[in-house]
Amino acid sequence: MTENWHQNFKSKNREALIAAAKELCMKQSFLNVNIKDVCSAAGISRVTFYKHFQSMDELILAIQVEILESMTGYVKNAVSTEMSGKEMLASMLEAWVNYASTHLGYIKFVLLFDLHYEAYDSGQQLKEQYNLFINREKEQHFLLDALQTGYMDGTLRSEPDPLNTAHFIFVSMMSMLQKMSLASEEDQVTIQSDLRFAKRFVEMLVQHLSNERMA
Repeated sequence: MTENWHQNFKSKNREALIAAAKELCMKQSFLNVNIKDVCSAAGISRVTFYKHFQSMDELILAIQVEILESMTGYVKNAVSTEMSGKEMLASMLEAWVNYASTHLGYIKFVLLFDLHYEAYDSGQQLKEQYNLFINREKEQHFLLDALQTGYMDGTLRSEPDPLNTAHFIFVSMMSMLQKMSLASEEDQVTIQSDLRFAKRFVEMLVQHLSNERMA
């Protein structure tokens, strides 16, 4: 019991550090966030910080992974068992746009992380850790089930490599949503215009992948 309590306490401290760092990164570039600021915001000592993360780079990577997992989890939860493959795909892409529109800061963080990732001196070990995460996510792509269901039930056009289709959709969607995330929060006209375009893009994408004989 004592061991479980200690483990839970450690987990809560780690979660608090990630939450504090994430909040700071929503207000400014993660390149400007430091360990002192994170510890102060989380109410946790620097000594405790190093029990969970070896560096600020490792904490930033943890935020990136958490955001991506949160985003894909939200999208996957948009489906139900009675849906056809086409309906699953449409529902997931619509949920994705909805997630982005209410979490523009998270989408922008992913964009900035990806832009700085190759040039940022985060260390080879962390880069390998992130690459392993990305490769695992690609192999178990969160859109794959909807696509394969659609191929089997005939509502989506059969493709020789559904994994490549899933990757194409991911890159296309993220590029569009990241563009939307660059608008100033005060510029609601641009945000709403980008949001309408995103919804139209989803409709066109689903229509493009639809099996016309089953439409």
